[in-house]
Amino acid sequence: MRVDVVVALISAGVAVCSAMMSTFSTTRAIRLEHAQSLQRTRLERLEAHEDLTRRYREPLLLAAFNLQARIYNILGGGFIARHMNSADPEERDYARASTLYRIGEYFGWIEILRRDLQFLDLGEERKTSELVERLDIVSHTFSNTEWFPTSVFRLFRDEQRALGEVMLEPVSTESMRYRCIGYAAFVERLERDAGFARWFSRLGAEIDKLIDPAPGQPDRLIEVHRALINVISFLDPEGIRFPVAHIKHLDLVSPRQLAAAPHSTQGAG
Repeated sequence: MRVDVVVALISAGVAVCSAMMSTFSTTRAIRLEHAQSLQRTRLERLEAHEDLTRRYREPLLLAAFNLQARIYNILGGGFIARHMNSADPEERDYARASTLYRIGEYFGWIEILRRDLQFLDLGEERKTSELVERLDIVSHTFSNTEWFPTSVFRLFRDEQRALGEVMLEPVSTESMRYRCIGYAAFVERLERDAGFARWFSRLGAEIDKLIDPAPGQPDRLIEVHRALINVISFLDPEGIRFPVAHIKHLDLVSPRQLAAAPHSTQGAG
């Protein structure tokens, strides 16, 4: 074979090998870049998820815990009767104002969540849907007049939203994000702002009924307490934030619970 042909074949082979190596290197670089991009995306989603957890889950969990704890102390510990019968006017004012604040704070975080729900991601759509369902049970229990015709603390859904709205303040002047006002600001507005106080006036008056409640008046709160515990158990399933021992269940039963319970069999055991 002629030398020039051999040289040409060798050159062609080298060119083919070079092209293959170049293609392999390029493909490997693309794959590596893609893997790094996926990793960055995962880290960004994880950081975003942790930010959402801090922004929504923690304060909502705390508000739900504080409200259920107050309901337990009212119905199971005589909180209202003990403090509202005190000779100290500041103690009476605290019992009323702090109870109203815990209700307002809970609905404040519900309103924040409602506004930003499209940004909430609990890891999967099913979990987000389940949280919304559990929160809706709390809302429905507050608004329902069929189950609890004579119970205190009835709040229709638009009233719940109104309570939530007046509890909000911007995080900053530049931000569209909100947070709930603190207790000191709440008490000041309750005392000085008639437009703010009107949303809490009926609830404040109904607190007096819980000093010595008539039959049926506490029933709504019994059911709200159960519903809030279901929200807490969903948001903190491992009991990391609030150990199970810190959440006390009422030994009271509302007519709604009796209606939902299986009927016993006559003459059984």
